[in-house]
Amino acid sequence: MAESRRRPWKGSLIFSGVVLLATISVMVFVPNEQLVLEISVLLAGLAVGALFLRFGVPRPWMGSIVLILFVVVWFALGAAGYAWFGGFLAGTYVGVAWGRASKNRTVKPAAPWTVDGQGFGTLAEARRAAGEALHALDGKKRGRLFVEHGAARFEVAGGVGLGLVCHRSANAADEGSWAVMVRPGQVSDESVEIQMGKTKGLMPLRLVHDPAPVEAALADFFESPRSSSYGPEWMTGPEAEATRLTAS
Repeated sequence: MAESRRRPWKGSLIFSGVVLLATISVMVFVPNEQLVLEISVLLAGLAVGALFLRFGVPRPWMGSIVLILFVVVWFALGAAGYAWFGGFLAGTYVGVAWGRASKNRTVKPAAPWTVDGQGFGTLAEARRAAGEALHALDGKKRGRLFVEHGAARFEVAGGVGLGLVCHRSANAADEGSWAVMVRPGQVSDESVEIQMGKTKGLMPLRLVHDPAPVEAALADFFESPRSSSYGPEWMTGPEAEATRLTAS
């Protein structure tokens, strides 16, 4: 039952084979002098029927014309008309099976890790790509990095040498789940400008970091992306969500 649901085209293909076999049986067991013609007509009908049902026609009214032509050819062939009819009928079911098989191809599963929109199948590949992307941030052409694993997301905005702002969430769709990384110790209330392409924002200095702590935070994200316990260096709440820079 499960196999039939996964391959709904098999029934159509089997029926097509039955029709084709019946038509060929008539050719073999009924004496006639038009065998070559009947074989040619059978193959032509098979091809026309398959293509007609698989790809259809550009305009709905053309379908009626095709069916009229089918009937005209059927009668015009006289005694060999049965081969045309059998081939066309078998071909239509081949076309149906072809279309269903195309729609039911196995879909490749999504990559478990995504770095800046590019999927990676292994943790090592994603870690390496994220590390390279982090060090390539310049605040202008490359002003943003994001890493995703399922619903979890890690974001960095800014540039190396200019200052980096780092956010993470175990469920990016939940605005209240975002956390922003904070500098430890006493930091002045001064604000600095962080640039991410055309987007700029004034950020409290306590939220702006050098690459080293961001690298450590990124490594921790790769170790436990779904964890919602980020540690004392992370701050949640309205400010965490409000300080995220989005691309423009």
